[in-house]
Amino acid sequence: MKRLLWLIPALLVLGFASCAKPPKAEIAAAEAAVAKAEKNPDVVAYAPEALARAKTALAKMKTELDGRRYDKAKALAVEAKDAAEGAIPAAQANKDRVKAKAVELIDAAKKAVPAAEKLLASASKIRKAAFDRAAKSAELAGAKAAIAEAEAAFAAGDFLKAVDRAGAAQKGLADLESAIGAAVQAATRKK
Repeated sequence: MKRLLWLIPALLVLGFASCAKPPKAEIAAAEAAVAKAEKNPDVVAYAPEALARAKTALAKMKTELDGRRYDKAKALAVEAKDAAEGAIPAAQANKDRVKAKAVELIDAAKKAVPAAEKLLASASKIRKAAFDRAAKSAELAGAKAAIAEAEAAFAAGDFLKAVDRAGAAQKGLADLESAIGAAVQAATRKK
């Protein structure tokens, strides 16, 4: 009889474990929060890491549910919900930072245009400067077009594209100035 007494607590534990139920409220809240975050275009664009964390926790939660490990599933549901809900303010903060960066890059690129134009005009007067004026003029026009695209993207609220296009314009102008400067320096050394 004493040998069978240990069996009673084991059977009780198994009985309680089999009566455990999935955390339906937490699951529903997690799924709703992740769905809301996925539908928010700012979250998708400006907080993809937070959204990915939420989706990963949700997937792990489903795996734990399939394995009937409801305590772990509940913890993962809470984690997914928190990550999804945290993605919305994170997206807004990131969007604000990208917007400020776009303004900064657009302004810097616009300020660099007159210097590049002046340098190109000055270099064109040096006969021995070996560079293709037409090609460099086209590069300058391309940089101006990129600035215009950046401004249009900014006006449309696509701050990521604005940063990309303004950065491309700034790099194009820097490369142009460098190439013209090198050609002028080489021409003046030959004298």
